[in-house]
Amino acid sequence: MKTSSAKVALALVASLTTFAPISAQAGNLSLSLNARNAQEARALNTAIALYALHRDIKSGADIRQVGRNHAAGLSQSGGNNRAIIHQRGRNHTANLTQSGGHNGQVILQFGKGAHANVAQNGGQAGILLQFSQ
Repeated sequence: MKTSSAKVALALVASLTTFAPISAQAGNLSLSLNARNAQEARALNTAIALYALHRDIKSGADIRQVGRNHAAGLSQSGGNNRAIIHQRGRNHTANLTQSGGHNGQVILQFGKGAHANVAQNGGQAGILLQFSQ
């Protein structure tokens, strides 16, 4: 069951990031997946770890920006946190705070002018995809 949930989460992340240029043309779209319990948090954290492996991210935090006028802030306390912020386009802002340990979050922003503020307080996981035109 755990492996199946992780595969579904990873497939969703991979498929949504593949269609970023198409979705950005449609206007604004924000999709947020957040774990509601420990089992879902494990599944999302597994998907996030697999995404990090695929993108060759070796640390617990990664910010990548392509384009111009982006701003990203990241604060982590506690152990075993993983944070990924990727911004492509222009004028995106993202702030992520992780405390308490065992958190995982991916923020992917495409297009122009997306804004994200995420706070996690121990054992939480989420994926946020934003497409703004």
